Amino acid sequence: MNRLQVSAAKLDELVRIARHFNKFPIEFPSIFYSNKPARLATILRDLVTDVAELIEALNDTEFDALISSFPGGYKMFVDGASRGALEDRQRLALYYLGAEVHKRYFSLADAVDADLQHSVVLQQYPELRTLLDDDGLLKLDERFTLHDGGIEYRDHVIHYHQFLRRGYTSNPNFEFLSRFIRFHEETRSSNAFRVGIDHRRLMPLEAFHLMMECDVWRGPTFAAEQLDDPNAVGVTVVKRIEYPPFKLHYDLDRTEFMWSFRDGVKTFEVEEVSNVTAKFGYLYLNRYLHSERLVAEKRFRHLDGAVKVYLENEYAGRVTSSVPNEPRAFRRVKVWRVDGEIPLPRWLDLIGFFFKGNEMLIEYFDPERFHAELIERERARQEWLARQHQ
Repeated sequence: MNRLQVSAAKLDELVRIARHFNKFPIEFPSIFYSNKPARLATILRDLVTDVAELIEALNDTEFDALISSFPGGYKMFVDGASRGALEDRQRLALYYLGAEVHKRYFSLADAVDADLQHSVVLQQYPELRTLLDDDGLLKLDERFTLHDGGIEYRDHVIHYHQFLRRGYTSNPNFEFLSRFIRFHEETRSSNAFRVGIDHRRLMPLEAFHLMMECDVWRGPTFAAEQLDDPNAVGVTVVKRIEYPPFKLHYDLDRTEFMWSFRDGVKTFEVEEVSNVTAKFGYLYLNRYLHSERLVAEKRFRHLDGAVKVYLENEYAGRVTSSVPNEPRAFRRVKVWRVDGEIPLPRWLDLIGFFFKGNEMLIEYFDPERFHAELIERERARQEWLARQHQ
């Protein structure tokens, strides 16, 4: 969009504070008018004043070009605005700032390679550095209180890793995290838990509030007859069927599942394969899961979740391959891990909700339910659409 000469330092500060409070750019108008949270509203009001003055100084041609350059998601809110009225100039300024911040707010490059030298979490609490493992996961102990929306520690709430958010950018994956937390609370005395955190964000405790999000997916059920059969190994590839609601959060081509067996340990791996249209800048992101089961003891001893990061110029090799012959990812960013005794129901629950928004998990674990619920839902949807056109 057409750029106004807005202070880059002020924009960076706006992004930084908005991340701390988990406020998204589209929420700027409500923050501006409600003055909540006050710290963010103060910065926003200062910038709105600056931008409104710049808009007032534009000539007719420049003003029309600015309006035309707004992204589609924001343009609908500024059509018909006039630079002659203060209220319109403020509205334009709010959505201009929203569009500008959106490009910075959802950058994933620094989520791939976290720079601990600039970690606001470690700057505030340097003692936590000793609790980070080699994968950057935070080792959880009695000092932390886990919530669906973050980790309470002393006077702040630490945010979960960006790759534990819906579509990698939205609110946290509450359904997975609530199950992870419940399992942690029930077995923390015998199991070791770790989770990825966002080093760019730190919310004051008094500003923390739980958020609720509704969704249609439920965790998968699973028949366990072959879990401890060393010969029940191999690869299963589940392709996504063409059904528009499936692409609401993750634009996926397929999901690959692999069981392998070696030295008494049965290993389970899952990787989503995103479509070539699902880029985040120059990156492709595929959620990945790894688990180990001791066959003789009939128990899962390990489970971890990660996001595999592929570079744009290398991703074609992943799309045209399948596990176990896939190319090596540019990065594998772990975001959570459990070691110890993991009962089958918990194992299924954590897997199902980590891959929230991926219906192929249900199709793999329980194809009868998948076809009964989701295919029937599509049939009903088509019948409803047909009635609307009669």
